[in-house]
Amino acid sequence: MYKKVLLLASVLVVLGCSQKKDKCGIEDKSDFEQLFTKDELYHKALINTQKAQLIASFETKALLTATYLNPVFQNRPCKKHFKNELKDGEYFFVGVYIPNSEKNEFNTKGYSLTLDGEKPIEVKKLDKDDPLRYEMPMVDNWSTYYKVKFKKTNKNNFHLIFENDRFGRDILNFSKGQKPLFESLVN
Repeated sequence: MYKKVLLLASVLVVLGCSQKKDKCGIEDKSDFEQLFTKDELYHKALINTQKAQLIASFETKALLTATYLNPVFQNRPCKKHFKNELKDGEYFFVGVYIPNSEKNEFNTKGYSLTLDGEKPIEVKKLDKDDPLRYEMPMVDNWSTYYKVKFKKTNKNNFHLIFENDRFGRDILNFSKGQKPLFESLVN
């Protein structure tokens, strides 16, 4: 019994004493401390993430997850993935899954993505090992992920519209304001 307690105590001491730096080298946290520390970036990203589905005949024809990145990286001291200040546009992390399709691309086969009717300025397909994929919520292995940039808008509330010629559309509502879309996740 004493051996087990001694072993557990020594494991906790080793885990508690080892130091780790985050990707920007700003904070030192032990492995043990990280278990009980809230991941602020993931939390902000989750609050600013929404899902859209295009459904026909009770089947999901396309699935899109979108994270509004501007509020996520806005006050971050280390902008590793966004070297600019995110002031030149509206940025989204977009994941697309289209069943029975070899390529999950939202700009082919009649699919389109617009921000209040405006097409994207830039669409960058992300590699499987892109660091941004590891920081975002709702990431899976069967979707294709993009970093999408739209023209800067002065509106506080805007709509990301995912649509298809045959299967209709789904509208995601995003806001620049302080009030998050999912208030229950904030507290």
